[in-house]
Amino acid sequence: MTIDSHTHVFPEHVAERAMESLSARYGARPVGRASPSGLLEHMDACGVERAVLAPVATRPGQVASINAWLAEIRSDRLVPLGALHPHLPDPANEIQRLLDAGFRGVKLHCHFQGFAMDDPALDRLLELVGDQLVVLMHCGDEIAPLEHVEPTPPRILAMHQRHPEVQLILAHLGGYQEWDEAEALLCGRDVYLDISYVFGHCSDEQVKRMVRAHGADRIIWGSDFPWQSECDALAGLDRLGLSPAERQAVLCGNARRVLGL
Repeated sequence: MTIDSHTHVFPEHVAERAMESLSARYGARPVGRASPSGLLEHMDACGVERAVLAPVATRPGQVASINAWLAEIRSDRLVPLGALHPHLPDPANEIQRLLDAGFRGVKLHCHFQGFAMDDPALDRLLELVGDQLVVLMHCGDEIAPLEHVEPTPPRILAMHQRHPEVQLILAHLGGYQEWDEAEALLCGRDVYLDISYVFGHCSDEQVKRMVRAHGADRIIWGSDFPWQSECDALAGLDRLGLSPAERQAVLCGNARRVLGL
């Protein structure tokens, strides 16, 4: 089985408008329609069986409606993480609702959600999450970054050390465009690293070196659809020359274990 552990979709009626806005911000073109049906079409074209959806609630008031929508579209092939926001007035209740609804993890993105890595509200949220939910965290640079919220590898490491009980999946090999620091500070730590949107941006040599240093049993494959083709992300993985057992672990085994799929 192949599981894409890092994808983004929007409701069908807003997907086109959302991607126009994000494309203008990023200066990048999506590789497919960022809706549930568009993702499924792309998965079929690239031979991907399941995808993990990584939602981002840009405002606290969006959290409940996003999670309700995700619960509606969940299927055998589309497995959503939940949405949370550090500035929710009552995050404990939303965490419990996610658990009751069967969600296994959440996505946080400090750039879009406007929180700093040392924000007391983030610490409070992670204390409440504990070991109950996996946290997928955007790491590294961002288009039009906000310096005070930048999730650099040193800040990510400090957060991890404050909350070692939280199972973290650090996106983009621990720090998009900050891979030297990520390699020095995060490889070997008790975290998972996903390799979404790294191929073609980080050298294959460094990706392979970091996978070896961290251990293939703690690397999770993903594409960051719609910003990278799953076909290209699979081709990048094949260039690493992993053993069949390592490749299978990265493609599905590790995601199945950590997310209980």
